[in-house]
Amino acid sequence: MQAPSLRHMIGQMLLAGFPGTEMPDAQAVRLLEEYLVGNFILFARNIGPAGETARLCGTLSETVYKKTGLAPFLAVDQEGGTVLRAHEGSFAFPGAMALSAAVHAAVGGETAAIRTVGRHAGVALCALGMNVDFAPVLDVNSEPKNPVIGVRAYGDTPETVAACGLAMASGLREGGVLPVFKHFPGHGNVSVDSHIGLPVNDAPRAALEQTEWPPFRDCVARLGMDAGIMTAHLVCRALEGEEHVPGTLSPRVVGGLLRQDFGFAGLVFTDCMEMGALASLCPPGEAAIRAVEAGCDILTISHTFSAAAEAAEAILAAVESGRLPRARIEESYRRILAVKKRLGLLVPQRPDPEAARALAADAETAMFHMKLSEESITLLSGTFDPALTRQGAAVRILAPEAYARTGVELDAPRVNLAAMAAERFKWHAETVSDAAHDVTPGGFAANILCLRDARFFPWQQELLARLAAAPAPLTVILLGAPYDAELIHHADAVIAAYEYTRLSAEALLNALESGRFPGHCPMKGEKGKAKGEK
Repeated sequence: MQAPSLRHMIGQMLLAGFPGTEMPDAQAVRLLEEYLVGNFILFARNIGPAGETARLCGTLSETVYKKTGLAPFLAVDQEGGTVLRAHEGSFAFPGAMALSAAVHAAVGGETAAIRTVGRHAGVALCALGMNVDFAPVLDVNSEPKNPVIGVRAYGDTPETVAACGLAMASGLREGGVLPVFKHFPGHGNVSVDSHIGLPVNDAPRAALEQTEWPPFRDCVARLGMDAGIMTAHLVCRALEGEEHVPGTLSPRVVGGLLRQDFGFAGLVFTDCMEMGALASLCPPGEAAIRAVEAGCDILTISHTFSAAAEAAEAILAAVESGRLPRARIEESYRRILAVKKRLGLLVPQRPDPEAARALAADAETAMFHMKLSEESITLLSGTFDPALTRQGAAVRILAPEAYARTGVELDAPRVNLAAMAAERFKWHAETVSDAAHDVTPGGFAANILCLRDARFFPWQQELLARLAAAPAPLTVILLGAPYDAELIHHADAVIAAYEYTRLSAEALLNALESGRFPGHCPMKGEKGKAKGEK
């Protein structure tokens, strides 16, 4: 076999995004032709009906193979909940915290159902032609004001996160895709979204060794080369001292902690190199070089042609100048080749559009996911009378419309719980927002107020105070992280749904109608306990 060229090896170290839903996509083709980019990431912008997506991925795989001699990694963020890129039919499933609540993971519940969800997701992605899933999240969300992790975490203890994360990853691998644990070395204890700025975790090393790091250490030890790691764009003070070096660019994080201390020999992917945390530090080319110097194998560049081109050119120039040893590129190339061989990517992938369509329409899988969503709904305090669902317009429900709240929730489908409740129960519905949250005058037998991460939104807190002071009984439903329960000082019932998707909204309505709230909240704190827990 002819030795690979330097340009070929660098192309294999790039994972790029593109804008279209069909091939040939001009940006994807140009990246392949000019820079031999060997891998691509798909977002909701690329994903349509199952059959069309399978055709896109199949054509993309064939095109890359003909140019490079290797099929591409086709990656996606398919975490579940609000972070779903493919959500047609049975492809939708609950997110991390909802799954954890459903199986009572925080009190030692069996995680087999999470493994089954992972297997379903893996099989679905393979049917669509994708082979890498940037999931599960292994962040331990210990900071209530964390704007970007929250319910994407399985809980706030390393034991809960490790058990659930390992189950999900094992299922994904059984389903045929490579799971990628994220965001190393831990994104749960910060209050800045790395899509926007540079977070800093200033916890001492002893605390990190007890909380942030155990899930990563334990899970990579169990799965080895059958999983990847995604780096986080955050500064870990215990490793960097006063230097502002994010994990993605840090030899201490990647080469030291992950490779040497944890013994990880698999692929290290970066989070998107175009995120604000890195853009504020250095240009794309310099960031790419520093990520490779740190020990990263594959650079994720999700959006623009220019950033991917600059990364490829900068790495090539760094090798030619002697800044980057050619052996460093060869090291990553060997890892990439080994994992592609494990995934069957030495030949092009040919997904069957008809099989993908049939899988999306699979009623048994869809029902399994719905039942798990129903099992997640948790009564945090008080009591809820299901008779309210039969009182029609005497009951008022106020809810925001779901929308992409953070950079990771790109193109999330819109959901309006108030409208769904009005259609099903004939309740008086009011859709509220920052621009319109005045309470309509009138007497109601009960108020149902839905909050979504209200700790970040004063207008929701104002609405809560107004309804808590009203004479009618009040039920508060949390459509985001259960930390919002700490804001509630007067309510007849507080219910956690953990996420705001069509799946969770339907599960919540079913719970209100039946009066059944079987979930167990995986977050600590008096108001984070399930009803009846001491």
